[in-house]
Amino acid sequence: MALLDDINEKKRVLDNARPLPMSVVRDLADWFELELTSACNTVEGGELTPDEVRIVLDRGTILRNRPAAPQRLVLNHRGALELMARLSFQAGGVVTERTVAAFHGVLYQGIDEAAGKYRDGPLKDGGVGASPDPAKVRVSMSALSGWLRRTEAGPETAFEAHHRLMSVRPFYEGNAATALLLCNLILNRSGYPPVVVRRDDVDLYRDMVERAWSVGDKTPFRDLMMRLLDQSLDVCLVGAAKKVADLAGAEIDEDA
Repeated sequence: MALLDDINEKKRVLDNARPLPMSVVRDLADWFELELTSACNTVEGGELTPDEVRIVLDRGTILRNRPAAPQRLVLNHRGALELMARLSFQAGGVVTERTVAAFHGVLYQGIDEAAGKYRDGPLKDGGVGASPDPAKVRVSMSALSGWLRRTEAGPETAFEAHHRLMSVRPFYEGNAATALLLCNLILNRSGYPPVVVRRDDVDLYRDMVERAWSVGDKTPFRDLMMRLLDQSLDVCLVGAAKKVADLAGAEIDEDA
C-alpha cells in the first residue's frame, strides 16, 4: 500500500498546484503526446524508433523510407489523443463500448477496413497470447459497457477496464493501444495523468496482461500500472514545481 499512499499524496500536491500555467500545460501535453504515441507504436509491435515517431509527429506526414502502416498509426494516434482530451472534459458524458469502438476507429482509419468494428474471427497473425472466442465478443463488450456505466472513475477502474478489454480483445488488431486509450481516458476523468508504457517495460507489460487473462492473477498487472502512474505523476510534479519556481521569482522581483 506504500505506493498507493505515494500516489495519493502526489495527486494531492498536484491538485493543490492547479491551475498550472498554460506554458507548463503545453509542455506536458507535448511530452505526453510523444511518449504515449511511442508507447502505442511499441505495444503494437511497430518498427519505428522513438526518434522516427518524433519526426513523423513533427512533420505530420509519412516518411518514404519507412513502412507506411506504423506511421499512419502514429498520425492516427494523435487524433485518438485529441478525442480522449475532448471526452475527458465532456460534462455528463459516459464511457461505453461506443467509446472503445470510436478510439479504435480513429486509430486504424486508413490502415484496416475493420477499423472500429468487432472481429468475427481470430486475431490477426494469431495475435499475441490469448485469442478469445469471437462469438462472445458482442456479449462481452455489452457487459463491459454496462460495468463502465456503473463504476466510478479512478485508477482501480482504469486498470480493471484495461484488463477486461484485453480479456475480450474485440478487434483484429490494435487491442492493446485501444485498451491504453480507454485506461487513460478514465484516469484523466478522475484527475490523474495518463500512464506511459515505455520500451523497457513493454515485455513486462505484455507478460502481466497475459497473466491476468490466462490465470486470473491481476495483482502483478495492477502493480505495474500503479508504478507507471506514479512515474507520470512525477513528470507532472516537475511542471508544478516549475510553476512554484516562477511564482517565487516573481515575488523576489516585486520585493527588489
